[in-house]
Amino acid sequence: MKPKEPSLNISLTQLQEAVEDLDPKKNLKNIAAAAAEILAESDLSTRWDDIVIMLDSENISERLRLAAHIIFRAKLVLNEIDKSPITKTIVYNTMLMMDALEVSNLKGYIKDSSTRIEELDIDASSMDTALKKERVVSVIKELQTDNPGKGITWLRKEASKFLTTEGYRGYSYRQIMRDTKGLKID
Repeated sequence: MKPKEPSLNISLTQLQEAVEDLDPKKNLKNIAAAAAEILAESDLSTRWDDIVIMLDSENISERLRLAAHIIFRAKLVLNEIDKSPITKTIVYNTMLMMDALEVSNLKGYIKDSSTRIEELDIDASSMDTALKKERVVSVIKELQTDNPGKGITWLRKEASKFLTTEGYRGYSYRQIMRDTKGLKID
């Protein structure tokens, strides 16, 4: 018999508000700005062409090279987010996963393991459903940000059009309506 997991006593509304506060673009810009401050403190340029040269430069310290790498990678990711709103979800989840990995490593929870992902007992259908729903919600929220005042019906229709145009299958208006039933858009 499995021990019962403790309850967090967090309402769905509180959880939604906490998740909505996390903005990958804003977080990436803040990280890049912190890295740029490191370069500026050393009187180094933060211009893009100069950053690229610093990536492999042996004439600067490792700390400064890492700052250049952070700025470089942040710029690439921000460009991808601007090209495709769906990328924002990928970036957001990657950031959360890396944060959890860092905490797990610091606490010694993750050990080297020969376990392969294929060997894990994961219900693929529930994982696919969760990813699909998250993709839909992300696109709807992005559309809402770009089109304030539009109703949920319009947002669902536009999300369906966008996801279908992007090459995703299984995102008809009816499916999106079913997947977002009860979703509150403020």
